[in-house]
Amino acid sequence: MNDTSQAAQQTTGPGDKMGARFIAAGLLTETQVARVVELQNSAGIRFGEAAVRLNYLTEQNVQMVLSAQFNYATALLPRDNLDKSLAIAHSPFSMESEAIRQIRAELSIRLAGHGKIAFALVSPNEKEGKSYLAASLALAFSQMGRRTLLIDANLRTPRQHELFGLDNKDGLSTVLAGRSQFSRGQDAPGFPHLRVLCAGPTPPNPLEILLQPALSNLIDKLAQEVDVIIVDTPAAATSSDAQSIVQQVGACLLIGRQHFTKLEELRQAETQIGTTGAQVVGTIYNQFSDETIPANGNKYWHYLKKWLSGPRQK
Repeated sequence: MNDTSQAAQQTTGPGDKMGARFIAAGLLTETQVARVVELQNSAGIRFGEAAVRLNYLTEQNVQMVLSAQFNYATALLPRDNLDKSLAIAHSPFSMESEAIRQIRAELSIRLAGHGKIAFALVSPNEKEGKSYLAASLALAFSQMGRRTLLIDANLRTPRQHELFGLDNKDGLSTVLAGRSQFSRGQDAPGFPHLRVLCAGPTPPNPLEILLQPALSNLIDKLAQEVDVIIVDTPAAATSSDAQSIVQQVGACLLIGRQHFTKLEELRQAETQIGTTGAQVVGTIYNQFSDETIPANGNKYWHYLKKWLSGPRQK
């Protein structure tokens, strides 16, 4: 047996070796695997990086195989409906996705004694990353195999149907108003453990529709079939909707944006939530650049800068 065949055999022998996975996926030959291993060892880099350097694979090829190895549902197959800003779906091994998973882990620990994991995301203003983070965390929990429901309770400026490319003719507003039947939400294409209950048409009286106990009764009913419930909300500074929603959900995550959200605004949002008796499990300081906003208006979020241990930074 020549050196090339020996190297390929060494790499592709155990089922969990990267070379074997790429060969099984039909993306590499044994000869190519041996050359990748040679570069990997000489340059001290990862297998996937070496394969990309040799122009044998694309980054998407590498992520596809890694996703299968780690059992992640991803959007690597063409899914034009899913917003490109959702890195946890499109680039599950990026730094941004790792930050999302760290937040997921922290939330799982902090809400471990609550039975079902249920929390709302609240920010003082619009355009602070709240809807993006709600969608990203919903995807992240579903990638663990947890049955996850994302509820868009922002009946004023809803975003989740746009992020997931879903129909918004009916949704939370029509269910709570009694205009449509009870709904468990829509399947998120490509993510078998995730359902999204979109906001539905904007009603003339969002706060009245969301008043207790209408939403909490619906959540209790939905909670029987899921493990995680994540609720998107309107900006806390523009209405009392967020207060009413958080009171019925029981826990919330505060969101701020670097160079945009003022500390006093976070304090006011925290004070508002404090009157509801709900738990503030932490604060996310979100950072992204306006230069990343393309012509279609979708925001590409760079990363979550910091997970704060308390509800806000002193």
